[in-house]
Amino acid sequence: MKKKCLLIFFFNTIIFTSYTYCQTYVKGTVVDIYNNPIADANVSFVAEKIETKTDSTGNFILKSNQTRNKITVSFIGYQKKIISLKRDTTLNLLVLLAQNTTSLAEIMVLSGKKKRTNKKQNPAYKILENVWKNKKRNGLNLVKCYEYKKYSSTEFGFDNLDTVYLKKALGKNFDSVANKINTNKQNHKFFVPVELLEKSEKIYGNNIFHKERKDTEGERDLGIKQEGKILDKIANTFKEIDIYKNDIEILGKTFVSPIANEGFGTYDYTLTDSTIKDNKKYYTIDFYPRQTRDFAFYGSFTVANTNFAVVEIEMRTPKKMNLNFVKNFEFKKWFIVTQDSIYLPSRNQYHGYFSLLTKNEDEKGIYVIKNEVFNDYLFDKTHKPNFYDSVIVHTSAHQFDKDPQYWLKLEDKETITTNTVINTIQKSSKIKNISGFIYTISDGYVNLGNGLQWGNIWSTAARNDVEGLRLRFGLRTFKTSNDRLRLETYAAYGLLDKKAKFGFEARYLLANNPRIILSAAYLKDNEQMGLTQFNGISLIPDASRSPKALFNRGRNYLISLSEKKMLRFDFEPIKNLHLGVTASHNVMESAAPLRFSQAHFDKKLRKVESTVTDFTTDIYLTYTPTREISGFGVDQKIGYTLHPTLRINFKKGFKNVLGSNFNYNRIQAQYNKPIILGKFGILDATLGTGKTFEPLPLALLTAVSSNQTYFLLPNTFALLDYYDFVADTYFEGHFEHHLNGFLLNRIPIIKKLNLRSLLTFRGVYGTISDGSKEINRSSIIYVAPTKPYFEYGFGFENIGYGNIRPLRIDFITRSDFTNFNGPKNPKYGLRLSIRANF
Repeated sequence: MKKKCLLIFFFNTIIFTSYTYCQTYVKGTVVDIYNNPIADANVSFVAEKIETKTDSTGNFILKSNQTRNKITVSFIGYQKKIISLKRDTTLNLLVLLAQNTTSLAEIMVLSGKKKRTNKKQNPAYKILENVWKNKKRNGLNLVKCYEYKKYSSTEFGFDNLDTVYLKKALGKNFDSVANKINTNKQNHKFFVPVELLEKSEKIYGNNIFHKERKDTEGERDLGIKQEGKILDKIANTFKEIDIYKNDIEILGKTFVSPIANEGFGTYDYTLTDSTIKDNKKYYTIDFYPRQTRDFAFYGSFTVANTNFAVVEIEMRTPKKMNLNFVKNFEFKKWFIVTQDSIYLPSRNQYHGYFSLLTKNEDEKGIYVIKNEVFNDYLFDKTHKPNFYDSVIVHTSAHQFDKDPQYWLKLEDKETITTNTVINTIQKSSKIKNISGFIYTISDGYVNLGNGLQWGNIWSTAARNDVEGLRLRFGLRTFKTSNDRLRLETYAAYGLLDKKAKFGFEARYLLANNPRIILSAAYLKDNEQMGLTQFNGISLIPDASRSPKALFNRGRNYLISLSEKKMLRFDFEPIKNLHLGVTASHNVMESAAPLRFSQAHFDKKLRKVESTVTDFTTDIYLTYTPTREISGFGVDQKIGYTLHPTLRINFKKGFKNVLGSNFNYNRIQAQYNKPIILGKFGILDATLGTGKTFEPLPLALLTAVSSNQTYFLLPNTFALLDYYDFVADTYFEGHFEHHLNGFLLNRIPIIKKLNLRSLLTFRGVYGTISDGSKEINRSSIIYVAPTKPYFEYGFGFENIGYGNIRPLRIDFITRSDFTNFNGPKNPKYGLRLSIRANF
């Protein structure tokens, strides 16, 4: 009893002290006419700057050292209220605010033009301020743990197909299909579905552990399978659209979210409506991009005033938006309320329309429609931390098969109709031919039948000074994108040197959980040695890193003939983390010995050798967090999301193994990260470093990655010739800032060209050891960039016509350096790139 009295006395003493310290003390709650608390309402003393805001439950405390007798309470959309205070200390004050009936429009229409006001005078600004404050306190973030089910359907198809073509494609089935599929309301042409993907998942999350687990429960693929990189990118267009993020990533581009904290720099907002439903108040806000070519949206969203959560949003892209191959995107999201204040995803609907030539509504193209439904939410069912780390690995095509009745319970009427139509359309050879043509253009491979493909057709012809015109023919096995075994081979012939080259590779997926891949390759071909390279998917060198471009700058005889045998073991213990070992035996000599020598002095034999035999093992690590991947074959599909990449490689050379000449150790590392800068675009930054610890001949040293083609290659120096710089220790950086039209979209007349500007900067520093110089007997004088070398410039991308804009042009200049190995390098350069980017 004594302890209880002491506690009461102590509590009253504190309260009394706080009262007496302040001349005026007010504590209360602000509610609407339905007794719902009003969060973030302004409460202040009349004629004094001291003010406060109500918390999420509508409560407030206001204090002053002076005696005050009136307070003002206000909130956007409600009538301001002035309350007289009868005493210095006021407790449990209940303030009732009535709805404001005056107009809340921010943009007034005068002679057809919008008159923009200061954002703080905009009624929508006050609401958005509260949305920003409550971003992390809305939705699933409000509960400790959660579970729910998710069903998604993705429909692919071809749009604006006319009646004549469709009758030829479907024959007697035309009438039955035409009555069930959608048509363009303007030209009455058809939207023809060709593939339907369905998936059901169970999601478990824990906000205490910051972990989430996704289990696939059912999956099926109906219709004509759409293969190819372009279609893979389109399929991943709507992977994750989170409106609460400041930037929404779509197709490798960043769109400013309409509820971004800096949204007023991109959008105009209009508070168009305030309604009351089920004793709750909701605000509707329309938004418009200030620049119609920027990556932004039109649309509207509705916000609940209890916790300022978005309950519904609809947005679409402007027709003039500076995005290739895209006619239009449309997004709709609905949210439901649980436990009276938690707003959770209920349904998402995404539409994407793509075309090759123009953005006109009647242009033929590809469409994708994705629907997502969320249900069976369950909260506060806890699991142990390791539960969320478990992963159900997709290992076979029929692993998640379900009977038709399972899917009927999940599908809506429209999806059931689409399913029926696809069963008929998949029999049409003409529709299949469209899919095959798109695949060939996208990936460069032509189906020959019986699981065999010819390609890559885009590397059929090339030219260099040693081989002259080079012709290449390649084959690979391909039944589906999920093949466990992939065999590839190619043969090439130079019309000048009249020599045949060839290569063969086999890759096999040994296990799926964890993923283990075994690879073996043999090739005898010309290579540009010394360039910075890391272990990739294939053991056969990437054509972009070899001297096989069709158009080149200057003369280049600095090419090696390499006979290489390789084995690789690749292990993926967790998603996107690859650990591996590559063993390689390589015999290298000059491909043009009369014009280029890569000889070295062998101290043991006391003579000059022109051939290098090398046996090495590479231990490597590749980590790509947040990268989206799919598929369960030896070659997985890579998503189009921006992600960082870390590569580390340790190479060990062994002497006297299969005739090898050198013992040596080399460590290399590279880190790439695309940095999202909102409406200012994306900064693509790459840092690399490496060190070789022992003296080596030219063929085994690291040359600064140069580029003597007229085409841009990633992480290379365009104004350097091959072997201008040779280093056994180096550090380099490559930076490209893609402004995504931020500058050019604001310049009259220029903006109509739909160009995007970019800035580039590259630099390298390196040294070469005296030991490597001492054994050098090649035709190259070793020069290292001990004085840092730089290249920098600007460029324009998105050059083309209509919806086809694959060209990029860079204007480049460089810092000064002395070239000891050939004619003076150009001070300025113009380089091209052709890529089918969105």
